Amino acid sequence: MSDFLGLMVDLQTGLQNIAAGEGLAITAVGMSIVFAALSLISLFIFVLPRLLRVVAAVFPEAMVATPRPRVEPEDPEDLAPVAAAAAAAYHAMRGAGVERG
Repeated sequence: MSDFLGLMVDLQTGLQNIAAGEGLAITAVGMSIVFAALSLISLFIFVLPRLLRVVAAVFPEAMVATPRPRVEPEDPEDLAPVAAAAAAAYHAMRGAGVERG
């Protein structure tokens, strides 16, 4: 039982043990490191749009402009079979004209 009580005396908690074990210095260094890292990340996010504008000016994106071919039938009556097939497919998919019960 005396060993147990001796252990309790050694494991005192509080600011005195933190100060004696240089806990405050370790805490300050750790907080400084985290603050510096977060500051660098914030600075990078702030500068990133400007950096991307410079990169885009140096390496422009290749734009390939290919006009779409416009297909127009010579005779409007050529579209009648296509329209009939499209209407038939639409009605087959929708089930138009079929009684459901």
